[in-house]
Amino acid sequence: MNYDNSKLNDELVAIYTQNQYQIENELAFEQRKQFEKKLKKLNSDSIKITLGGPVQTILTGLIGLVILLFRRRKIKTKGVKIIDWLAVFLSLFWLREIFNLIHSIAFAIILKEESYFGGDEKFISEYFNLGSGTIPIITGIIGFVISLYVIFKILPKQFKLPFIVSGLIGSTTGFLLWFQFIGPILIP
Repeated sequence: MNYDNSKLNDELVAIYTQNQYQIENELAFEQRKQFEKKLKKLNSDSIKITLGGPVQTILTGLIGLVILLFRRRKIKTKGVKIIDWLAVFLSLFWLREIFNLIHSIAFAIILKEESYFGGDEKFISEYFNLGSGTIPIITGIIGFVISLYVIFKILPKQFKLPFIVSGLIGSTTGFLLWFQFIGPILIP
């Protein structure tokens, strides 16, 4: 998600350029209230956009989970129907939270980065003055629990192993294809 904040950004840059010394040294200047108001608006807009990705993912995952919870008895007695597969797909949107957590920790270890956390969840945590890992860890744990529940409690036994294997192969392939080939072409 993104939005055009160039006008607001340009206004902030103009005020900053004129008053850089005062701003950096927390001194009074004529446009301070205007600068702070615009900066607050920019930050408020930014957090709303940042919240969009994880909130959409979580809501989609919850919709799938609720459908599965209502249909779990029918799944056990009549088998998995198309609506159930759709609900499984939706509920496993929670895998994004697990992936983001594992991915950021792995990259921090491999690339010796300063933070073990990344992505929108890290920025949301920092915006609300929480530790940078608070939201990533909480959503990662919730995603892990929901995914385990869906795979091991909802899916019939004969689907579990093929589902896990195809999920691992598909997600790895999709990640590599998107971030190495397709994504850089479509979104340079």
